[in-house]
Formats: sequence, structure tokens, C-alpha cells
Amino acid sequence: MDCYKVIVNEKDQFISQYTQHDHNLMQFYDFDPNKDESFKTRMAQSNNGREQQLANVIRQYMSDLSLSTAQARALEHLAQGAKVVIGGQQAGLLSGPLYTFHKVLSIIVKSSELSTTYQQPVVPVFWIAGEDHDFDEVNHTYVYNEEKGQLTKVKYHTMTPPETSVSHFKHDDEALMHVIEHYFKEIPETSYTKQLIHDLKDMVRLSTNWSDLFKHLIHRCFKHHGILLIDASYQPLRELERPFLKTLLKHHLEVDRAFREGQDKTVAHGLPQLIETDTNVHLFLEIDGQRQLLRYQKNAYVTSKHDGEFSEEDLQQIISQAPERFSNNVVTRPLMQEWLFNTVAFIGGPSEIKYWAELHDVFKTLDIKMPIVLPRMRITYVSPKTKKLLKQYDLNINEVIEKGATDAKDRFVRAQASETVLNDITQMIAHQQSFYDKLAREMSATVDNQNLLEKNHKIQLHQYEYLKQRYLRNIEKENDISMRHFNQLTSVLHPMGGLQERVLNPIQFLNIFGWDMYASSTFPPLDYTFEQIVIEM
Repeated sequence: MDCYKVIVNEKDQFISQYTQHDHNLMQFYDFDPNKDESFKTRMAQSNNGREQQLANVIRQYMSDLSLSTAQARALEHLAQGAKVVIGGQQAGLLSGPLYTFHKVLSIIVKSSELSTTYQQPVVPVFWIAGEDHDFDEVNHTYVYNEEKGQLTKVKYHTMTPPETSVSHFKHDDEALMHVIEHYFKEIPETSYTKQLIHDLKDMVRLSTNWSDLFKHLIHRCFKHHGILLIDASYQPLRELERPFLKTLLKHHLEVDRAFREGQDKTVAHGLPQLIETDTNVHLFLEIDGQRQLLRYQKNAYVTSKHDGEFSEEDLQQIISQAPERFSNNVVTRPLMQEWLFNTVAFIGGPSEIKYWAELHDVFKTLDIKMPIVLPRMRITYVSPKTKKLLKQYDLNINEVIEKGATDAKDRFVRAQASETVLNDITQMIAHQQSFYDKLAREMSATVDNQNLLEKNHKIQLHQYEYLKQRYLRNIEKENDISMRHFNQLTSVLHPMGGLQERVLNPIQFLNIFGWDMYASSTFPPLDYTFEQIVIEM
């Protein structure tokens, strides 16, 4: 594999502005991601004293995995106070979109660079957001079927979707195995296919809940890079979080006030509002198997699905006795993450980085420094066939990644069309407009005449446009193979109107290279970058 960087003009300029020292944005973050001084400061920060306990919890969480030497070493470093680079993601079906893997890669690459620069261990950590309960966000994925020339949605179906955290949801093994079989029916068989299917089904059997399959898959692909994994809903972790859960509950009104005021500031500076929540507690409580958002009203704590009320003492007692019943929302999760880990940098996607801006005042209120916030690296994969098609039609890969190949297809069709025919149709339209203007002057200006003339004029224009479009469509039919080529380029490099990594699943590419795709012996060495990376396979 080879890799290179390209410039892609994004529709959303936020990340470009953020990575180019935009003062309007920097005021909402504690550290500039471009400055070496930011990293020096974070590397020199005092440790929180929870390193040994945290390492023990992560070791326990990963005990059902076969740890690599690099992972065992990372656990030792973490226990001894090593700083971390961290990021996380919901547990998507078969890992979800490619950007999940790219987030893991970004964490690994950045932690390795910092380890080299500062001559001390920096540990890569991936946080599985297993506490989330929106199953519709994680129960499907997409695969590109080259033979059909289309994207196919592959979905896990269940009559009983979870109402609690997905990590508490026990999937149906047979249904998940059917998903795996469905996925692989959409892609060509390779020398790796049978092994991948066998291993994925083994992972399903070994998984006790929805997030476990995700854990096994990430581990299998990245274990040799020393990545550590932890599920936010893991009970021993929640027990470790007990003191800070009590703090968050005790100070929830100050947290909420800081959040609302901070959000007002970001909106006033032209940033879109990302976080929408009507809670003023920013914690979930599990009641009768349902994850319910707490609200404070009339001196009591309530939820929308439970008739009873709680006092602060009631909730503090639940935290003491069963902290696993509590979980964080989008506002408190970053705070908890920072309380647990000695973080140098947090790596997130564009939306995450945006909503962290809304939390700046919340961090200040609790006297916690926000870590350096870095965007994950963006990667597009180009197969030999895709590369061949780009060359065949003389297309700029930047343009196709950015906009797809639709414009290029239109240019191709126009190039095959007769300019004489197109010019004649244009002249016919001009003549029609001229006749319409002449008749409008000559006919009596009654309402009936005006309506008749206007209706007839529109019909004539529609017919000329129909003639033109049918003529171009006939050219497309005559060049059916080329049309399929252009559609394939769009489906692979700009699927569903966006970046490849937001739609396609990693399994599509593991099927070409096997489990070792991301091993150092296969995958090209990467430097952390804000630019778009292209990897030619």
C-alpha cells in the first residue's frame, strides 16, 4: 500500500478553521492543537492518582482477550502514571463506519509520536460508548456491491430493541451470524473470506453483549499497536467513578448553568448548537431496565418514564450502593473521561469537536482543564480498479472525493453529444421565447388569453427540455459501461454524498487484506495530519 495527502474542500469549514488558529473558535478550548507548547503543558501535568486502579479495571475488562505484548506493556505504563491519548465511539454493527477504525489509528499514531517526542510512554486508549441506548444508530452498516453497482444496507433485526445501554443488550447469536453471512454475500470471495467469516462468528459466540463483538473486532485488528479498550458501562469502571458521580450530582445545577451559558456564547459567535437536551442533571438512571434521563424540578428528581420521585439523598445512596445504574450524558461524559485519565489529547470527529466547544465553561466550573482536542485523521482507500478508472477518465481524485463523479459523468456525456443538436435545441427554445413575446404583445390582454398563452408556452418549453434530456439519456444508454464506471466511482469515493469513511465498513477492505491489514507489515506508516489521506491498495 502507498499513501499520500490531498486537499479536499469541505462543505463544513469548521475543522479547517479550527486547525488554522481561528481565534473565534480557540476561545472555546483550553489548548491550541497547533502549538508545541500545548503538548508540553499537557505532558507536564500532575497525575490524578487513579492510575493503578484504572489500569486494574482495564486489565480486568480485557481479561477475555489475548493481550499482545504491546498491550501488556501499555497496561504497565498506565499503572505507572503514563499519560494517554484517548477517543471513543458507539459500538457499531461490525464496527460501524470506517471512521471508527480511523479514530483508533489516529489515537495510535498520535500517542506513538508523543512517546517519541517526549521520550516517555504515552498510552493509546479507546473508549467504547456502551452506555448509549440509541440502538437505531448502531444496528446497521453499509457494503458496496460491485456486481450490482450499489450500496446495500445490512441491518441487525430484533423485535425487542434495547431500552437500556447497548452493553446490557444480549444479542441473538443466530441473527448476528445471519448479518455476517448477508454482508459477505455482497462482496467477492477472496482468499481471506472464509477465515474472516469463521472468526467473526467465533467472536459472536464469545460475546456476552452487543458491545463485546465490537471490542473483539477492534482488538483483533489493532492489538499489536498496544491499544487499550474500556467500555464506559463496565461495572468495575462505574465503581471507580463513584466519587465523581457524587460530585456531578451534587453540583448539577452549576454544571447546567455553565453549560447553558457556554452554549449561548458559542451560538452568539456563529457556531451551530450541537447539544440538545432538556435535562438539568445530565445523568441517566436505570429504572426497571430502562435508561432514563434525570431532571430536577420542584426540589425533587424525576424521569419521564417513572412516576416516582427521588431526593438527592436517595440518588447519592444509589450511587454508593449501585453506581452501575448511573451513566453520563453528552455533557458529563467528557468530564468523567478527563477525571479518570491523565489525558494529553482527546481525538474526535467533527461533531464531537464542535460540541466540546459548548462544554468549555462546564470544565471551568469544575476546575478541570480541557485536554487538547484533535480531529481524527480522514482516510480514503483507493483500490487498483478505482485507480484505473480515475486514470481512464482523467479524473482528479480530489474532486471525486469531494463531490463524487456526477459532474465528470455529465461532462463525458456532453462530450459524446452532437454540439449541433444541442445548439439547435437551444435555438428552438430561443425562437419559442421570441414567438411567445410576440404573441403576448399581439393578443388581447384578457385573463383567459394570458393564461392560455402562458400554459402553451410552458408546454412547449417542457417539450424542448424533454427532447434534450432524452437525447442525453440515449447517449448514456449507448455508453452504459462508462456510466456504470462513473457511478461506481461515486459510490466508492463519495457514497451517499459524503466521505467514504462515513459510510463503508472496514470489513469490505479486510476482505482484501485479511486481519493483518492494519499491521505494520501491511499498512503504510502514517504521520498525524489534518489533511485528507489517500491510501492506494
